Formats: sequence, structure tokens, C-alpha cells
Amino acid sequence: MLKITRPLLLLTLLLTAFSSLSMAVSKQNCSSDDVQLWTKATYATSGSDLVIQGKRVRLIGLYSPQREKKQKFNTPAQPLAKEAQLFLNKLLANNDLEVGVEYDTTKIDEGGRQLVHLYLKDGTSVQQKILESGFAINRPGHNNHKYAKCYFEAEQKAREGKYQLWDSLEKHPDSHFPLVKSSELTSQDKGYRIIQGKVLKVMKSSTNIIINMDTTGIRVPKKHWDKFDYNKIKQLKGKTIEVRGLAYLYKGVMFVIIKEPAAIDAFNPINTP
Repeated sequence: MLKITRPLLLLTLLLTAFSSLSMAVSKQNCSSDDVQLWTKATYATSGSDLVIQGKRVRLIGLYSPQREKKQKFNTPAQPLAKEAQLFLNKLLANNDLEVGVEYDTTKIDEGGRQLVHLYLKDGTSVQQKILESGFAINRPGHNNHKYAKCYFEAEQKAREGKYQLWDSLEKHPDSHFPLVKSSELTSQDKGYRIIQGKVLKVMKSSTNIIINMDTTGIRVPKKHWDKFDYNKIKQLKGKTIEVRGLAYLYKGVMFVIIKEPAAIDAFNPINTP
């Protein structure tokens, strides 16, 4: 048996501590040192949307389940929509409605909503809290990537722990939300979700990069090609992937248009160096 001297033991302990520290800091911290505005929120209109200073605000990196909509076309409620809204309202109420706002690359979305990273008085990231609790899934978009890795890690924590939406999916797999297998999609599965399936075909047309699963067509419009590495996309053929985006039905086939590489799990910040 090797005899461990006191200096060697001390060195071993230090190296172990350093290794543990390195692993701990490898996970991105969602905390901010660049909050640009402290103000009062009013109330949440969903698990990812709220009103601040009379303006509509959307939380960057979140898609929360949506409540029933009856305008024009009736859209049924998604699982835990009310609960997600209530969770965000409780977060606000428990912090006297005081929030810190931080902007990213894109400040306004197509619907005129402000896009923000949001913080509570103690520095807690609202997005991280919601994702870790399982009341939303990550929604990459608008080139707002400052905390992308942290948000994906928060979602992964909820998924592994089977919290809220992930627990609901396990108990009610026919809900197909927030995740559904491509082979099990129905015409009712329109809207934002994660779709899992095997890639059967990869090609490029004059207008789109085409990635086809068994029943789902993924399209990357030409104006977004500069963000993607087509050689890496070609390597997806034959692999099972997850893609997240707004699913829509066209001529009996489900399609998802993506604008960010992170919409495909193989290219999200957790799985890329």
C-alpha cells in the first residue's frame, strides 16, 4: 500500500477542491451585473408575459403554456397555463412587484413587446426560477443569447427532476406538451413545442435548408443561413434529434421553421463547446 505523506494529502485535497470549484463555475450564472432599470411590475398575463410601466413585456428565452384563446380560431389551453401565470404573479407579489430589467441584442419583438431578462430584488433571475420550476421551456430567438446556456441548464434541471410540465407530460403523454415524438403528431398538435424524431433527409434548396423527420419538416429560411453550419446539419442524418419551435400544419404535414441553431438540441449551448 502506498503511504500518503501529509504534504501529498494536502495537495490532493487542494486539487480536489479546485476541481469541484471548476465544475461549479462551468455552469453559467444567470445573475446580472448590468441591470439597466429597477421599476415596478403590474401583473403577469401568462407565465412568460407581464405588464411593466403600462407596456407589454415578454421574458427572453421562455415559452410558457398558453391559456385558451377564442379570438377568430379557438385555441385550447395548454397544460398548466393558469398555474404558470399564477407562479409568475406570486414571484412578483412576494417581491413587492419590484423588478430589475436588462435588455439584450433585440429589445422589441414582432408584436411590439419589449424583450427583457428580469431579476428580483435579491438578484434572482426570474427566467431561471421559472425554468427550474418547470413552468416553461426554453425558447431561443431574436439573437438574445446572453444567458442562453444558463436557461437551457435550468430547463434541463426541471426535466430531469420531472417538475410541473415534465411531470404533467409523464402522467398525460397524450397531451403532447411540451414534448412529442414526431411519429405521434396529430393535426391538433399545432403551436410551440419540442418535437423528437429521427432525421431521414437533409438537403438544401434555393430558399431553405431542409431537415425531414418521419412526419415533420424542419425548415431554415435562407436569410438565417449565416447562423448555421450546413456541414454539421448534414451530420444529423440518421440521428434522433429534438427540435423546438412553432409547429404548423400545411397540406397535411407538420412543419417547423427555425431561425436559431439552438432550436436543435445537438446545437444548443449545453451540447456545444
